[in-house]
Amino acid sequence: MIPRKGAEVAEITEKNLRDVLEVRCALEELAVQLACDRMDEEGVCELRAAAETFESILNSDDITQIAQADVAFHDIIYAATDNRRLIQLLNNLREQMYRYRIEYLKKKECYPQLLNEHQTIIDAIAGHDKELATKFTSQHIKNQAETVVGTIREKEENA
Repeated sequence: MIPRKGAEVAEITEKNLRDVLEVRCALEELAVQLACDRMDEEGVCELRAAAETFESILNSDDITQIAQADVAFHDIIYAATDNRRLIQLLNNLREQMYRYRIEYLKKKECYPQLLNEHQTIIDAIAGHDKELATKFTSQHIKNQAETVVGTIREKEENA
């Protein structure tokens, strides 16, 4: 989902990034834990298909399309929680997360790691392993934060 027009947009700064990703990490860790309990085999198949779609789109050079495929992957996990309030909170962060996701996805050198992270998250959910799913989700978000912080610092140095 692309952020809606007129949505409040915070400047891309290291502080704003960390604030958003701290909240995202906590919410997504909860989401993946609930998904471990609640996602059925059909949901796991849907998650695998979304990961395959994401991988196939990576060569397109269309960052918006790549980001939408990444969002679709995460949305399947959110939906599996069957928790409307959690989904609502994650959707409220969507616009802010989207901006950082775009910055991250501009770094093609991160794609192999990103694909591996998606696969390990799928495997943990399929195995109903909350501990591993939480660990991999946290690392997934931490890696995004580190990459985008590097981009922010690079832009500041060149300004």
